[in-house]
Amino acid sequence: MTGLTSGEQEKSVTKANSGRKPQKLSANALKSLTVLLAEDEDDLRYETAAFLELYCGRVIQAVNGREALALIDTHRPDLVISDIRMPVMDGLELAACLKGRSSDTPLIFCTAFTETSYLLKAIELGVDAFVRKPVDTDELLAVIAKAALPLLQRREIEGVSDELMASLRIQMGDAPASRDVVEQTARVARTSFNVLLEGETGTGKSRLAAIVHALSPRRDAKLITVQMGALPLNLVESELFGHIKGAFTGADRNHTGLVEAADGGTIFLDDIESCPLELQGKLLRFVEEKKFTPLGSTEEKKADVRIIAASNRNLKEEAYAGRFREDLYYRLADATIALPPLRQTPEAIVSLALKFLQETCEELGRSLAYLNDDARTLLLSLPWPGNIRQLKSVIRRATLKGGSVICAADIEMQTDPAGSVVATAAVISAAPVPPPFPCCMDTLESWSLEQALRYCGGKRMKTAAMLGMNYYTFRRRLQKHGITAGEE
Repeated sequence: MTGLTSGEQEKSVTKANSGRKPQKLSANALKSLTVLLAEDEDDLRYETAAFLELYCGRVIQAVNGREALALIDTHRPDLVISDIRMPVMDGLELAACLKGRSSDTPLIFCTAFTETSYLLKAIELGVDAFVRKPVDTDELLAVIAKAALPLLQRREIEGVSDELMASLRIQMGDAPASRDVVEQTARVARTSFNVLLEGETGTGKSRLAAIVHALSPRRDAKLITVQMGALPLNLVESELFGHIKGAFTGADRNHTGLVEAADGGTIFLDDIESCPLELQGKLLRFVEEKKFTPLGSTEEKKADVRIIAASNRNLKEEAYAGRFREDLYYRLADATIALPPLRQTPEAIVSLALKFLQETCEELGRSLAYLNDDARTLLLSLPWPGNIRQLKSVIRRATLKGGSVICAADIEMQTDPAGSVVATAAVISAAPVPPPFPCCMDTLESWSLEQALRYCGGKRMKTAAMLGMNYYTFRRRLQKHGITAGEE
């Protein structure tokens, strides 16, 4: 920056004191930047650097292009500001070298030198901007902010992603088998993709659906959960899409369905494999077009809803077997996230237990209890057939009944007695043999359900969990075959 007296130089870099103030938004954004300033005149370099240090995170000074290159290799600045005319190596040669070494680093020429051939050469070398002397500091900050904007936006996104990943790891555990789930969730949460969650009963599908919704642009709207397996077959369509008065016997008024109630938000279709085949066609139309018609009506409606579905079965295999529409499967599975069972993520057991312990203590309004080493060892040794749901239930009950220290005995009291498996195994050994062939599938299914119930001591919920079946679907199967044995 040549050709000015010291008084003119001082006036040029302090011009903002009597003019407009720099925008606060730009100043805040620039605080993360490292800037390299190349200027051969000492006084002007010191004063300009002092001004930039008010707004940028770090300012490195160089007296010529050669020194600037050495500092670039050492400090990797985010942005370079340089004069054109300097001894040893001028700004144009610096620009050419910078383009070869770090082409993504923005370069701004701040100079009073305006010869056209030099400026055209600078443009050819990819210089991002020019600021003329005497320097208007508002203009300089605005040019810096514009040149650095892609970098600042990238850092913001990366920072949000890092915070998001950390938050997800805390909520879901940091076991190797869980990391893929965390990464997929982070990628898909902010999109509009439909998501299919697959995993055994109790692996946390409902919790993950809530996390995806909370991280999405729809977080301020409703998340409505539909337990497909719990809806009576004759009311599924009405509950989903609504009905008008007189649509069927007992429909004495108009009814808004859950799909319409979720407009602008997210609908979570849990146990989607339980959706009756005759309804899947209407559901397919809604997934594709966001359009539906209430039961008994001829008026078509629209609802802007993101769909998250969940299944404790491999839905693709269900589709290939003809038990689920293949076209609906592909519409629901824009993104598929498979949740591993707890037995495959032992590293997550203690961290999840501690999280549930903290939540329970906060809910009870008491100080945080301590989970001792014996309790932790026992937790790691248990099979957890009910997965995360079972772990959470055990920790909540142990906390409720335990004291300030949760020990192994507190955990044992909330789990099945050690002899239960032996007892039920003895019962099953006396079970009758399967029905003789030839026989129909219904006969085999009825026999299998009865034996599963006997194996689990007549406990229906435990039997459903062992079979990997939604409880309400399991109960409907029992009703279908007239099986009344067992208890909740």
